[in-house]
Parts: sequence; structure tokens; C-alpha cells
Amino acid sequence: MLNKIIQYSLDNRMLIIFLSLMLVIGGLFTARNMEIDVFPDLTAPTVVVLTDAHGMAAEEVEALVTFPIESSLNGAT
Repeated sequence: MLNKIIQYSLDNRMLIIFLSLMLVIGGLFTARNMEIDVFPDLTAPTVVVLTDAHGMAAEEVEALVTFPIESSLNGAT
């Protein structure tokens, strides 16, 4: 398969050069028109977890419900 690609490229040098130049021109055009963000946003996204469990103390809700949810979401993007 690779030999066929190489042989085709060698047989059609002008086509390969033309396609390469078009790719470079397209890349330069895209790079020049791309917006530049001088100060990108480096803050990590945050998630607020609110849990409600009737009949449980606040410490129990935190230990049994909230903390496992926060642990599973930690690092998820």
C-alpha cells in the first residue's frame, strides 16, 4: 500500500507539488485570519454540586452523597 502511494507520488510530481502548495497557502490564510487571544482564560471550569437528602444530618449528606459525587466529577472535562 505504501509502495503504491510512493510510486503514485513519484509519477505525478506536479500534482503533488500543486496540492502541497495549496495546503500551505490554505494554512497561511487560516493562520492570518485566526483571532489571537493575548490573555487566554486559564481558569479551570467549576461545577457546583448541591445535594438535598431529607432526614440526614448535614455531615452525613456531605460524607455519603456530596463527597462521592464531587470525587467522581473531579477531573472530568
